[in-house]
Amino acid sequence: MLADGSLLEASPTHNVDVFDGVIGGYGGLGVITEVTLDLTDNVRVERQHREMPIAEYKQYFFDHVRGSPSAIFHNADTYPDNYTQVNAVTYWATTDPVTVPNRLMATGRPYWRERFLIWVVSEWPFGNVIRRVLDPIRFSGQPVTWRNYEGSYDVALLEPSSRTDSTYVLEEYFVPVERFDDFVPLMRGILRRRHAHVINISIRHATQDPGSLLAWARTEVFAFVIYYKQGTSDSAKKQVTAWTRELTDAALSVGGSYYLPYQIQATQEQFLRAYPRALEFFALKRRLDPANKFRNELWNRYYHPER
Repeated sequence: MLADGSLLEASPTHNVDVFDGVIGGYGGLGVITEVTLDLTDNVRVERQHREMPIAEYKQYFFDHVRGSPSAIFHNADTYPDNYTQVNAVTYWATTDPVTVPNRLMATGRPYWRERFLIWVVSEWPFGNVIRRVLDPIRFSGQPVTWRNYEGSYDVALLEPSSRTDSTYVLEEYFVPVERFDDFVPLMRGILRRRHAHVINISIRHATQDPGSLLAWARTEVFAFVIYYKQGTSDSAKKQVTAWTRELTDAALSVGGSYYLPYQIQATQEQFLRAYPRALEFFALKRRLDPANKFRNELWNRYYHPER
């Protein structure tokens, strides 16, 4: 639904310009009222993990995971303060019988153990050492589960008991796969120099976006998802802003970008470098939403229709 109340159908073959603006447009062009999705089979998957130096990870991923039709899910975690090792976890398609019969994870759990572990990692002097010891134990064995089971984790397990003095936050940076080894030392140096309160960094993979105006994966990329703890005071926010902008510059220096939905820290210049087709998106917004009806904090920061 557009700003004038009219309905418009858009797809990769119909009203393509609108489709490419709406996908990844974060509500700036209209309201999606109906969507058609392609689904995939709910296959059985077997979990396996492997620890290795981060310097070996890219080649491991290309050799064993990237081109494999059997690799259903994959994620690698690296830990502060050195960010030199990764725990690579892959869920492979299998015909073996499930060892966990549940089709989906139960809802409404208190998650006190998971929250306690996050608190230990973030607050105890050697919390990250404990995490590096516990993760291999946590991922030991090769359970067989349903794909949908692994896709049904509850975000509530990451919810802190209070956000009065501190909270947990995410940031994400996208780096062309060929620049992986260039970005890692830049990231490591910034986070260590700034004493960022990082809990975990997940390394993921995405293929090239086929045409979204605000594509964060303009090429095939590795994604670095940073999960960290920060205070809620003004000084704490300023500290996070400082190292966030440094990380953004680091990603931009290797031809990468950053993810828009998190805290709005990037400068206007960084935003335009990370999303070079933003001016095309803004031109489309002026055409479809001339009164700037669809707005939010993100577009209030970067979209200036009066200019």
